[in-house]
Amino acid sequence: MGKIKQRNWLIILTVFLVIVSGVGLFLSIQQKLSFNSCAYGENVYKSGDDIPEYNGGMECICSSDGTIKCDSGTEEVAYSGYSTQNLKFSYQYGNLLSDTVVMQEDITSDSASYLNGVLKVSFERNVLCSEDGIAPTQTGLYQLSSKDLRLTILTNMDNSKYTTPCKIVDTFEISKLKMTLEKDFQIFYQSEDGEFVSLGACVEDDTLYGDQEVFKSKTSNSVCICNTGVISCRDL
Repeated sequence: MGKIKQRNWLIILTVFLVIVSGVGLFLSIQQKLSFNSCAYGENVYKSGDDIPEYNGGMECICSSDGTIKCDSGTEEVAYSGYSTQNLKFSYQYGNLLSDTVVMQEDITSDSASYLNGVLKVSFERNVLCSEDGIAPTQTGLYQLSSKDLRLTILTNMDNSKYTTPCKIVDTFEISKLKMTLEKDFQIFYQSEDGEFVSLGACVEDDTLYGDQEVFKSKTSNSVCICNTGVISCRDL
């Protein structure tokens, strides 16, 4: 009888060790084959992939939690939740600025619209260009919810090439959307240092307007203006 009990305990112990080993192996494989990814430029990188020339950093990789990590002393920049899906991003050089201009991004809304499933936003900002008026290479990312749209841009930080203050226009065009704009829907720009700036968009009668955009009211004989997120109207 004692031998039978001992044999049963050995069987139970063996089964337990097999289960523990299986769980450990599964977690190890799951970590190595993580389906998390990082978007940069026009490419999507899998966890563990090297990301060359990321934001001026060196030896950067896509980590398993969807963040990009660099070993060159650059602080980790997390863009978890941001996407490039169905995004058409473009940028256009505007003009050079005086060398005395204090270099801040200085975001100025240009336009905003949502029509036939396409949400389009344009804004101006200050960056550093080359002396011959070439804008630095840029990549746009966005994060969209029913309450707001968050935009961010990764810019080539090569200070040896881009040294002259300039103004550029960035345009985000997100297609294949099926959403209803809420009255309090907002659009924000996230700078590369993590600060959020409202682009002052407005929603009126299910229509999206950009800051300082003037429009005719659809429900009254009034002309209105979107002023930093607030609509003001005057009867005609």
